[in-house]
Amino acid sequence: MKKFFDHYVVFDTETTGLYDTSDHIIEIGALKIVNNEIVDEFDVLINPECKIPEIITNITGITDEMVHSAKTISDVLPEFMAFLEDFPVVCHNAPFDLGFINQNLKKLGMPEMKNEAVDTVELARIYIPRAYNYKLETLKKYFKLDFGSHRSIEDCKTTHYIYQECKKRATSNVM
Repeated sequence: MKKFFDHYVVFDTETTGLYDTSDHIIEIGALKIVNNEIVDEFDVLINPECKIPEIITNITGITDEMVHSAKTISDVLPEFMAFLEDFPVVCHNAPFDLGFINQNLKKLGMPEMKNEAVDTVELARIYIPRAYNYKLETLKKYFKLDFGSHRSIEDCKTTHYIYQECKKRATSNVM
């Protein structure tokens, strides 16, 4: 059985593209969970200092105007790392989000994130075997959740639900 936590931070990024070496973070959302309950929230738009591709605006709804006067990643990332503390992190497709965070930490001369990380894609493959696929949107529909999509804090709510569902199934042997 996988290791599960009662205290953790769920986080998600929205980005200008798929590549952590050349694309930029435009939003970070996070939910701090203590005793399996949401106790704090971090939700920040980030000025990528470049134009947001139209396809990304179409997916996320985040426009150049929305981020024009927002803080840059150099201001936001230290705040985000302070919010994380040493809590384990939970992400859906963790290598993507961790890659962007660690690439930006490196660019800023900050140490790489050392928090233990849990990927809900991996957990869902084990504990939700009947899902059509393991995309966040698919799992949201599978559980009939009415959270929004492709905005960090909304995706965090879905990811938190999936994590709790996997934990419940792991401890009760229900699939």
